[in-house]
Amino acid sequence: MRYALSTAALAAVLLAGCNKSPEGGTPGTSSSFKIAGPTTSTTIKQDNAESVKLSLDRGKDFKQNVKLGVTSSSDKVKGELNKADFKPGDPADAVLKVSVAKDAPLGEHVLKVTGTPEGGTATSVDVKVKVEAP
Repeated sequence: MRYALSTAALAAVLLAGCNKSPEGGTPGTSSSFKIAGPTTSTTIKQDNAESVKLSLDRGKDFKQNVKLGVTSSSDKVKGELNKADFKPGDPADAVLKVSVAKDAPLGEHVLKVTGTPEGGTATSVDVKVKVEAP
């Protein structure tokens, strides 16, 4: 019984530490990809900006171009990618610059980063931003 509880606790910790999108491209095959983002909220004070690292995890047979885009739940918390087009063989990392307006509402906001391949299914990951007072 103790072993089963320990195994369940370990599985919960491992799953909670992962912030990857569902598979895009051709899910369930090596021709798929995921977008990985931070596992916790990024805290940013009003009227400031921070950079967040994202990565594109490609399956071994995934050879498509992928376009990344970002949308925000608030016009006061904006995201801008340093790179939006990923070709096969490109480095897998991107930087999302998150800018918070000086009058942005305090609390948690969500930026959705979506990866759209040339063919197959698009996927997205949520990047959480906690806005604090200066």
